[in-house]
Amino acid sequence: MLIIEVLLNFFIRNKILFYFILSISLSISSQTNHYLYGKNDKSFNIFGETGIIVLPNAETKKAGSLSFSYSDNKMFKYGAIVVSPFDWLEASYFYHRSRDVWWYGPETNDLDKGFNIKFSQEINDRLKIALGLADFAGTGYFSREYIVGSFKGDSYRITSGLGFGNFVNEDGFSNPIGALIPAFKERPDEVSNNKLGGSPTVGRWFRGNAKVIFGSEFFLTGKLKGTTIKIEYDPFDYNGYFSTRNKQGTNFNNRKKDSNFNIGIEHSIGENASLGIFFIKGNTLNIKLSFGGNFSKPFFKKKLPYSLVADSQKGITVKESFYEDLIYNINKKNIFLQSSELKDGELKVAVASSKYRNPIHLHALLGETVAEVQKMNAVPIDTLTTVGVNVGHELHHISSPLEYFSDREYAVLELVAKDSLLEAGDNHAYQSYEFRPTIHYPASFTGIAPALVNHIGDPVKFHYGGIILRLDNEIQFSSRLQLNTEIHQNIINNFDGKRNLPDSRLPHVRTDIVSYLQESDTYISRMQLDYFFNPYKELFGKFSAGILENMYAGVGVEFLYKPFEANFSIGLEAYRAKKRAFNRMFELLDYEIDTGHINFNYHLPQLGILGTLSYGKYLAGDEGYTFDISRRLSSGFRTGVFFTRTNVSAELFGEGSFDKGFYFQIPIDLFLNDYRGGYMNFKLRPLTRDGGQKLEAGNDLIGLMHTTSRAEIERDWGSFND
Repeated sequence: MLIIEVLLNFFIRNKILFYFILSISLSISSQTNHYLYGKNDKSFNIFGETGIIVLPNAETKKAGSLSFSYSDNKMFKYGAIVVSPFDWLEASYFYHRSRDVWWYGPETNDLDKGFNIKFSQEINDRLKIALGLADFAGTGYFSREYIVGSFKGDSYRITSGLGFGNFVNEDGFSNPIGALIPAFKERPDEVSNNKLGGSPTVGRWFRGNAKVIFGSEFFLTGKLKGTTIKIEYDPFDYNGYFSTRNKQGTNFNNRKKDSNFNIGIEHSIGENASLGIFFIKGNTLNIKLSFGGNFSKPFFKKKLPYSLVADSQKGITVKESFYEDLIYNINKKNIFLQSSELKDGELKVAVASSKYRNPIHLHALLGETVAEVQKMNAVPIDTLTTVGVNVGHELHHISSPLEYFSDREYAVLELVAKDSLLEAGDNHAYQSYEFRPTIHYPASFTGIAPALVNHIGDPVKFHYGGIILRLDNEIQFSSRLQLNTEIHQNIINNFDGKRNLPDSRLPHVRTDIVSYLQESDTYISRMQLDYFFNPYKELFGKFSAGILENMYAGVGVEFLYKPFEANFSIGLEAYRAKKRAFNRMFELLDYEIDTGHINFNYHLPQLGILGTLSYGKYLAGDEGYTFDISRRLSSGFRTGVFFTRTNVSAELFGEGSFDKGFYFQIPIDLFLNDYRGGYMNFKLRPLTRDGGQKLEAGNDLIGLMHTTSRAEIERDWGSFND
């Protein structure tokens, strides 16, 4: 290793590094079979980035990818959640637990957390370039930026570029950007906005000296296919600025560096996991495990459609027979007929279903059934209009010639879309259709299932959590009046070991969450009564009362104006909320507040992006705005980030400076061989503070009224053939 290090250092100084690595790579590839890039060409490095060992490369995971990465060595433990909203964008949130750095004292190891982001651009089939920022906000103990390029051959990938910040030790060179912008020549140790952490440290990005970073990956074939050999130049000073700056430690001997080169091997385990063993800085073994998946499409093939049968009774008209057969057969697909009307060759069918989130897919399934039932009953139908209904409101009308449903697997999508008509819902017009089956109210639906509860990010212990038994009940008193109840029973958790230090100077609207987690094993998470109304076309409303969330009960109203032909919507919400007792039953505490927001939502349908800007009054009485941006894929997978700024100063807000976080939403049916409408939701804030906190009432209108605009429906035409 020493000989190799001396040689490579010589080549670096003489600026022929790239050609040296290229010659090694070409030599190896000439002795192996050609390797088509497969499941192991985008593995993670120690720090949760798509990369080599400690260095990044220019690759990113495919859009819809969500992964978890964990590394362990004698210096630190490191975990990261990594998500790719686009093919060209990769973002991660990390936790770093030092083994030799104190937090309060020797009994508690230091815990740091932050965000990484990478932007990648494909130049051609072989070459990509990327720009990235690691730990780009807050204290910045791991702060570093890079510009790299990756060239891939048939069995190798070479990465080289420039690193800044923690990539640079004393042997860096003058920043080339500084030749154009002199301010970039120096990198300040501190910037004015990071005293309390959490704020982007823009004043340090890509500043100061630069350093060449480089490495290679070699992809094995044959019986070793799925295995990657890695080698790279390690630029870090582990005993300097890299995570130990201005900190006390028990023993920094483990950070001594015996070599500037890292080597390692990584092996893919199936399609969605990998295990890596790396030897870093010449004296330390690092074990890395990554697992995850791509949620842009289902993992399992769905069941074949049900076979249709006739169910009509004798002695009734042909039209009545048709309606009875239709109800029977669409019910088998969990599509529920609300009303129907056949007039002048057009069949209007108003349906509701919690099973299918995609309106085009629902339209196709309904049309396929109508076409078969029409043949059995010889009813003249030229056009089918699906009227989507939810909570008593018409969402949309989708009209298509019935002929396209007879063999929809081979239907030409361009023709189907061209010959179809999309229109806004017409308030409650469906309630006057000629055929209205009797619906018996009240109707009750109950489900019981285990679920996970989590609290993440305490400096003493990264994760607190447990398993609960969750009961969900919905009672429908009418199509527009319903009561939703959610009751939790603890099975096992470790919340009793969580510190309870609500040290905020603001009203404790969220920081005493630990008191709620520790108080009771049986509690009511929600018991919310909602009445939905639709006073005008494209205007929706909701009255709510009861237990609105884990920490608050109250009463309120919500409105949403959503024009069918536009890509924007405007919402208004106003609540009188009162804080609940810690046992989360029916008792209330003295604290109460009027809270509300006006929300402007804008949808970019081609990209699946939804941006929301809201302004109003938060639970602690502070006023300000929240910006939320997310991307939804056609599979229903959504990921997003948000931040809030209010009239609370960073000093009064406390550590973190302002509220922020990220979330993702995964459709449950991606893991099933049948369709289902539920989601798994995950939302994480780096810190739980009291400023900028919203009430989290259930059944928000922006979610319930999805598919009430043309753009939201048109982007799903591809599912017509499914």
